Amino acid sequence: MLAEILLQASSGILGIFLGAQISEAALLVPYWKAMKEDDFFNLHRTYGKKIHRFFAPLTILATIIPLVTVGYVAAQGVGNPLLAGIMGLAVLAFFSTYFLYFKKANQSFAARSLSNKELPYELIKWEKWHWGRICFEFIAFGCSLLLLAKV
Repeated sequence: MLAEILLQASSGILGIFLGAQISEAALLVPYWKAMKEDDFFNLHRTYGKKIHRFFAPLTILATIIPLVTVGYVAAQGVGNPLLAGIMGLAVLAFFSTYFLYFKKANQSFAARSLSNKELPYELIKWEKWHWGRICFEFIAFGCSLLLLAKV
């Protein structure tokens, strides 16, 4: 019973997070890349903190709830332990990208420590990292749905 509730919560939060991340990739990133550099930095100064305030709690919940679920599933021997392990690794992988890349990159936008010439290349790099992160989120979400279907 508790395993099913945790898997439902994991699937729900991972689905919301994945949808938000895909929306950011498909809507915001192309817009940012099309902007003039000065306009991007001005926009980021205004909206960067708001975007962070939106995604930070979502990211934390999309990390904690599935990891608690993986721990519970493993401890109780419920479901498919391999699938749960893959879900946990995918969650850790998408979470780690913040510390491996996004934290520094986003700070460079906020501090405007990039030149106007560097910005387009950094936005391309940011986009690639973001789609990579989405791949890990998709794996975690898919695993959560498969686990939920088997409980």
